[in-house]
Amino acid sequence: MLILAGFSQRLSYLHIFSFDLSKEFYFNFLLFSLTTLVVGYIIRVRQIKSNQRKLSFLVNKRTKLISKQKDRIDRQNKIVKQQKDQSDKLLLNVLPSYVVKELKEHGQVSIKTYENASVMFIDIVGFSKIAERINPKFLVNKLNNLFSQFDKIIEKYGLEKIKTIGDAYLTVGGLGVDFKTNPIKCVSAALEIQNLMQKKKNKSFIDKRDENWTVRIGIHTGDVITGVIGTKRIAYDIFGSTVNIAERIEANCEPGKVNISEDTYNCINMFYNCTNRGEITTKNTGDINMFFVNSLKLSFREKNNFSSNSWFNSIIESYSKLKFNFLKLKIFGIHFLKNHLSSNLYYHGPHHTLDVLQSLDQICFYEKVKPTDFFILKTAVLFHDMGYIDQYENNEIIGVKYAQKFLPEYGYSKIQIEKISELILATKVPQKPKNKLEKIICDADLDYLGREDFINISDNFFRELRENKILKSKKEWDQIQINFIEKHNYFTEFSVNNRTKLKNNHLQFIKDQYK
Repeated sequence: MLILAGFSQRLSYLHIFSFDLSKEFYFNFLLFSLTTLVVGYIIRVRQIKSNQRKLSFLVNKRTKLISKQKDRIDRQNKIVKQQKDQSDKLLLNVLPSYVVKELKEHGQVSIKTYENASVMFIDIVGFSKIAERINPKFLVNKLNNLFSQFDKIIEKYGLEKIKTIGDAYLTVGGLGVDFKTNPIKCVSAALEIQNLMQKKKNKSFIDKRDENWTVRIGIHTGDVITGVIGTKRIAYDIFGSTVNIAERIEANCEPGKVNISEDTYNCINMFYNCTNRGEITTKNTGDINMFFVNSLKLSFREKNNFSSNSWFNSIIESYSKLKFNFLKLKIFGIHFLKNHLSSNLYYHGPHHTLDVLQSLDQICFYEKVKPTDFFILKTAVLFHDMGYIDQYENNEIIGVKYAQKFLPEYGYSKIQIEKISELILATKVPQKPKNKLEKIICDADLDYLGREDFINISDNFFRELRENKILKSKKEWDQIQINFIEKHNYFTEFSVNNRTKLKNNHLQFIKDQYK
């Protein structure tokens, strides 16, 4: 700055009117100009940086404000979503999911009809008397705990809880989904509920409490109508004769039992041991053929308890996904055989088909047959003796024609029908199976040879042959049996291990008679 001041002074007083300037003057002038520019630049840069700092501060302040506002909005949205989820969850506890969706989209629910739905009523035996001697608050709490346990079982099997009326619990399966296996799942849930009640009874006995609750369960399968009633405190409900019949079946059930109609029985008897109660007169619904469900059949349950095994679970899961409907076909097939087979088929009647179907279960379980092949085998058994409707000899080819005629109506593909046809033909005597499935159906067809009931079945076979004028004497029949059994061999490991010994004993018995 001193240089600039000195230079300025000299410029002002010494050379202001002089045109003969020295080199020193130009040098100082240039230095002055450059210094001025540098100082100006530095000042400007500092101003820009100061403005940038101010702007950055304002931007950061604004960003923090926006971030806080965003966080507040996110928290509010989260709260709204939680409240919405709670509201939806509450609705789904009251109404089925498709009803909730339809209400949200349209504000109302259309009336729907479902075929082959299974309605189950559960009722506590003697509840009115129980209510008279128990504190009301304790009673409601105990009832709530019990029904909450029922809810878990119902949810486990994919059933739809409809409502509770006092001590009555109403649920249904097959509303829009699972129309093939819902009777099976209903019965499975019912047996599990009765098992739960038995455990509670045993615990009550051990704890020396006299408060034992027992339930009756009734199930019927048929058509139902569904809809939402009212506009305030809306209620989803089911209607129709199926509901009324299910209620009557429950009312006619014995305590601790599961009582089902014939329609339900036809859908589940392949898997469950049942007791036919015959026709029972009911109020307003006439005589109804009823059955007690006792347990799962041996092949489908665990060895040490009555719960289902993994093979049964895989069969049901697989069947629900298959396109064909074997259970519906079975009802038709047995009915068709009963109506069209001759009454003098004492061996090859519908009862033989049912017997082979049952024998098939044990062999398939032991041989670890895949679920799809299990139903293919079952289907072949339904048709393997259907040819007897038209002719006695070479009837297998007629059975194939019946299969090719009816199976497409029940969703079977061409490949599946061809496979079933080959299995039917494999049962022709003498049997010459070419693969595992053919070996299984052949052994199931002649399973009786190595069973305790062989003599009775053999006598029925002889009676059939005699009335159809194929044989005349018992001695002739014994000779045929001796020749046949001596040449016969079982093919599967199960039948070899579990039927051969007794079959040989039967052979010796016939030989002793023949002498």
